[in-house]
Amino acid sequence: LTVWIALQLVPLPPALWHSLPGREAIISIDRLLGQPDIWRPISMTPSLTMNSLLGMTVPAAALLLAAGVETNDYPPLMLAIIAMACFGAALGMVQILGGSSSPAYLYRITNTDSMVGLFANRNHHAVFLACVIPIAAMLLRDELQRRRQRKPVQGGLVLAIMLLTVMTVLIGSRAGFAAGVVAFAFAYAIVLTAWRTAYVERGLSVKAPSSRISVWRWLTYSPPVLLAALLGTALWFSSRTTSITRVIGNDVGDDLRVKAWPTVQSMIETYWNFGSGFGSFPEVYKMFEPDHLLHPSYFNRAHNDWAELVMTGGLPATVILVAAVAWIVRSFFARGARNLLKGYRGDVRLPFALSIAILSAASIVDYPLRVPSIQAFAVMLIVFLCCPRAPRVERN
Repeated sequence: LTVWIALQLVPLPPALWHSLPGREAIISIDRLLGQPDIWRPISMTPSLTMNSLLGMTVPAAALLLAAGVETNDYPPLMLAIIAMACFGAALGMVQILGGSSSPAYLYRITNTDSMVGLFANRNHHAVFLACVIPIAAMLLRDELQRRRQRKPVQGGLVLAIMLLTVMTVLIGSRAGFAAGVVAFAFAYAIVLTAWRTAYVERGLSVKAPSSRISVWRWLTYSPPVLLAALLGTALWFSSRTTSITRVIGNDVGDDLRVKAWPTVQSMIETYWNFGSGFGSFPEVYKMFEPDHLLHPSYFNRAHNDWAELVMTGGLPATVILVAAVAWIVRSFFARGARNLLKGYRGDVRLPFALSIAILSAASIVDYPLRVPSIQAFAVMLIVFLCCPRAPRVERN
C-alpha cells in the first residue's frame, strides 16, 4: 500500500496523464494558462497524498512493535489499552460537564457538546470503546481460569466492561451503539461460559446446596439486569441526545452522508481505475458537489471508508485490500475455529477477531481507521491474531 501511494506521486508524461479519466477540468485550466504540457502525478492533490504517504509511518511503526511482542506479553499490553479506554470515557464525562468551551476538548475541530474523550469525533470514540469491551472480557475469562483467583482484578474488569458499554450508549453515536450492543453480548457470553466452566470444575454444580445454586443463578442474570438499570438511570437523568434517541428520533434519510452517497458513487465510477490520489477526497468532492448539498461545514470524508479507498486508490488499492482480507481470514481459520466462545487461557481468537470485525463494519458508515491511534490498535490486533509470536525459550 505504501508503494502504491508513492507511485501516485510520480509525474507522468502529459499525453499519458491526459488519458486518465476525471482530469478534464484541470486540462482545460492548463490550456487556458498556456501550460498544456505539464508533467503531473496520478494524484490530483499531491500534497495531501504526500501527507498520506508520511502517515503510513504510524501503521508501519505499529507493525514493527507488534512483530516483536510475544504472546505472554499480550495481557499487560491489553490492560494498558483498557486503561486508556476507561480514561477516555472519564475524560468524556469531564468534557460534557464542562460544556462546549471545556479545556478538556483536545482538538480545535471536534464534536463539541459530545463525549469525544481522547478523539475529535464521537463516532470514533464510541467504536473504540466497543472494540475494547471483548478484550476486557477475554482478560476476565483468563482471570476466572487462574488457579489463584485475583478478585480485585476481576472486579476492575467487570466495572470496565460495564462502564465502556454504558458509554457507547451515552456518547450519541448510532454506529457506536450498535457496536456496543454486539460487543457486550459476546463479552457476556465469553465470561459466562468461562465462569460456568470454572463452577463445574470445582464441583459446585453437582452437589452444591440450593442456596449456592440460587446465588449462581442470580450472578448469571445480574450483569444484563444491572446494565439495563444503569442505562435507564443514566437516560432518565440525562437531557442529552444519546444513541437511542438518535436511532428513534432522527430520520436517517436526512443525514448528509446518505444524501451525498449518489455523488460519491459518481466519483467512484470516474476514478475506480487508478484513483484520484490518497487524501484527495475533500478537494475532489468539491468538483462533484451539487448545489443542493452546499453546507457551511465541509464534507471531509465519504463516510464509507471502503468506497473512499476504491475512489482514491483505484483498482490497485482494491486488489491490495482484497488480498489483505483474504490473508486475515485464511490466517484466522488456519489457527482453528473450534471452541471459539469457550476458549482457553490466553486465547485471543474471538475477542480480537470481533474487534477487527467491529472496525470493519464501522468503516461502512464512517472512517475510524483513518485515526492514527486506531490504525496502530488495528494493526496490533491483526498481527496478534494472525501471526502470534511464541515466547522464547531461554537455554542455560
